Amino acid sequence: MMRKWTMAAAGLLLAGTLGSAWTGPSAWAQTSGPNASYSSPGSEFYLTNPIPLAKPKWTAALDAPKDSSASNPSVVKAGQGKVYYIAGGKLIAKGAATGKTLWSFGMGLGHATLTSTDETKLYVGAKDGSVYRVDKATGKGTRIYRAPSGHAPEISVDGGTLYVFAGGSLISVDPATGKEKWRNQDGKSLPQRVGGTLLSGAVESGAITVYTTYAIDPATGKTLWRLPGDHTGLLKSEGNKLYFQDQWPNADYVETAVNIDEVDVKTGKITASKKFVALKADDNPVYPPYKVLMNGNDVYAAVAGEGVFRFNYDADPAVVKPELIADRGEFIAGPYNGKLVFLDEDSRGIHARKIVDRSYVNYNGPDNPVSRIDMIQSGLYVGQSDGTVYALNVSTGKALFRAQTKTRSYGAFQVEGGMLLVQAESQLYAYPLPSELAKPAAGGSTAGAFAKSDAKVSLDGKALPLRVGAGVMSADNRMFIPFRSLTEALGAKVAYDAKTKRTTVTYGMRVFSIADGSPFALTDGKQAALSYSPATLNGSLYVPIKDFGDLLGVQVKWNAGKRTVEVTKGAAAK
Repeated sequence: MMRKWTMAAAGLLLAGTLGSAWTGPSAWAQTSGPNASYSSPGSEFYLTNPIPLAKPKWTAALDAPKDSSASNPSVVKAGQGKVYYIAGGKLIAKGAATGKTLWSFGMGLGHATLTSTDETKLYVGAKDGSVYRVDKATGKGTRIYRAPSGHAPEISVDGGTLYVFAGGSLISVDPATGKEKWRNQDGKSLPQRVGGTLLSGAVESGAITVYTTYAIDPATGKTLWRLPGDHTGLLKSEGNKLYFQDQWPNADYVETAVNIDEVDVKTGKITASKKFVALKADDNPVYPPYKVLMNGNDVYAAVAGEGVFRFNYDADPAVVKPELIADRGEFIAGPYNGKLVFLDEDSRGIHARKIVDRSYVNYNGPDNPVSRIDMIQSGLYVGQSDGTVYALNVSTGKALFRAQTKTRSYGAFQVEGGMLLVQAESQLYAYPLPSELAKPAAGGSTAGAFAKSDAKVSLDGKALPLRVGAGVMSADNRMFIPFRSLTEALGAKVAYDAKTKRTTVTYGMRVFSIADGSPFALTDGKQAALSYSPATLNGSLYVPIKDFGDLLGVQVKWNAGKRTVEVTKGAAAK
């Protein structure tokens, strides 16, 4: 996610005399005359930034960006303890931890695309259309192909094939021999492989400009199908299904809606369409979501001034209402570590909302317009338009260090060899990374939201022992209990279907199924809304105590004095 911002600095000149004089250490200083000045208490030198300022362990010069609006995100690659980048017309390899130059290759590479296929080879495209294969260990390379356009190609490697986009054509090349396999003039971007099919996006103009996707046979280069209408890029793929947002123009803005089409990957036919209505407006116009994404079975739709609406793709909208994660800032990233990240309302900082309970997470430090953020393991890295870079813990919001560059925009932040690599326009910086940021961040929408409770569970007045690690949990002012342990204690039969990923329970005449992250239970094929989606914690499926009682037809009460969840069978299950 990259955003470009510009800043204007304004000077303030005050002339004349003051009607009264202010004294004291916090007074504003104002003078008249040829050297007039002004200072505010908020800018006093003693108000220092408490976040430690880090110094780079090493730096390196990069070629200047292709244009003034962006850095070149493809000229730096890192892996296996090394950093590869292009500068001065050469491809250079350095040790990530030390900055020591290991080798250099080529001349006149200019603005080029750099990609990697495996642990041994790099491929680099030059401004004259040449593509070179370079050995990662030795730096020895050879030209294997030259694009027919004679212009700098875009390149990628996937499945043992080199793909080149140049001169309006997508070209497949054998990376071992440099032999051209096929050309395709439909796709207008480097492909994305989904199963045995290549997907290539294209913007096409006619009576109306649309974004479409072409499916290409990777063996022959033949176009298999073109997606009709106007759709976003791929939201999700699952099995033989592809999911796209239908963005065909609609002048009816009385409701905020998301339309998602399911597409068969083999035929390109739209097999199903679903509409998710986030909000209806009676008087005031409400505009469509400005950002839509799918994560697992969740659909997120960001609406300006409202926040992010979260839908379950399989839920019946007449039964299960969307959840609103309210926030007035602009949604810019996530879900990650159980959070959605937003710009502050004045666009001079960032914060997050936890998905489970919508609680606010402050990210300490950022205080200027954000040009770029990247989340890598437990680290959240922010580049500001004033040249400051912050390294924060994505879970806690704590800033570990800040760094100062001379740039307004950035390539992708990368982590390698214990270093944070900052690509700041024409300069590369390497900063030692605190160990806590190199640890994996907890995943899933429930990350960091549940807390272990000291509550106990009783069944018909008798203490019910729970296995170690499967105690009562709490989140969003709700108590959650381990579902399987309690249902089996009641004498119910529990079965898990790996294909549908649903747990089916039979208790007397009651038969229903639930699933992790699904906001509804199924009974005889009909959906029934739950108060909260079940969540898998420590290997056990948890449900709120209210839903447990409703589903099983038993009485569930919270005894605050005894800090016990009291389950009572009462009459036989009906």
